[in-house]
Amino acid sequence: MEQVTIAPDHEHFLRGGKPFFWVGDTVWSAFTNPTVEEWREYLRYRKAQGFNVLQINTLPQWDRTLPDQGFYPYPKREDGSFDLSAAPNEVYWKHAREFCRMANEEGFTPALVLCWANIVPGTWLAKIFPEQVCPWEAVEQHIRHAVNCLDEFAPVYLVSGDTDLNSPETVQYYRMAFKLLKETASSSLRTMHLAGGIYELTPELAEECDFYLLQTGHWSNTPELPDELPAKMRRLFPGKPVLNGEPCYEQMPKLTGRWDEPPEAYFSAEEVVDACRRSILAGARAGITYGANGLWNWCREGSRSNGLAAGMYGQPAPWREALHFPGAEKIGALAELAY
Repeated sequence: MEQVTIAPDHEHFLRGGKPFFWVGDTVWSAFTNPTVEEWREYLRYRKAQGFNVLQINTLPQWDRTLPDQGFYPYPKREDGSFDLSAAPNEVYWKHAREFCRMANEEGFTPALVLCWANIVPGTWLAKIFPEQVCPWEAVEQHIRHAVNCLDEFAPVYLVSGDTDLNSPETVQYYRMAFKLLKETASSSLRTMHLAGGIYELTPELAEECDFYLLQTGHWSNTPELPDELPAKMRRLFPGKPVLNGEPCYEQMPKLTGRWDEPPEAYFSAEEVVDACRRSILAGARAGITYGANGLWNWCREGSRSNGLAAGMYGQPAPWREALHFPGAEKIGALAELAY
């Protein structure tokens, strides 16, 4: 697989020297939940629809559905956290390598999250799950191991996952992660996956990003974000490609912040496609990432969302049903708006 690079106009991407519009799919739980046979079925279907990027968490997604396949990158503690300072579980990493190899064979670029917000101090998730926060030395070991195992598959690296930047310690972790990636994966593009609505990076982090990946998100009270967020980010940090890496997901509940109450409404295919279209027209011209509730977390019949997520997401559709949601068919066609 050839590397994704920045086009000379600093608005778009290239892959193998050819124009490349990022048509991503959200499969955060790919390394923990699907079987090899399910993954092959998934890849072939999404390839036929025109997708070319897969956004994956290198660690177990905190809000994935359970049960998963039951093997993890590091030992699991009794409180459910993972000991990133311990010896890596090579069974997991061999599995992750095979999934990336299969993805490459079908024409997909992996976009790999290294430090989801739950393992980084000072973030909104660290306040909810303090037991999951890891010391920098353990995070450094994880980044080195992930790059060593997966860099040959020409990934793009997402240094953060769903993060805010309200703590100096949080910012420092990500600055160190960027520095480490420059040393270990210098030919790969690097960026941050931010929490919904955030665009005000620190100057140092903005400089480290090769492009900007924003999230217009899933909240019921922010329908204006697809129009406003790309424009704000482009004004504040000009000269780099921008893409919407997490618009509202199809059949995701419209989040209100009341985690203990049943969802009242869900995002339709039409609303998802409209949010994607609007974000491109507002300046996020480098690409779009689709998401289907039940697929990003790889849900099965009888699965349950993990912990707090059970109240947030309702009962997601089983992954195969979510794979066939109608909105995905229309995402690739939006590329014509970007050029």
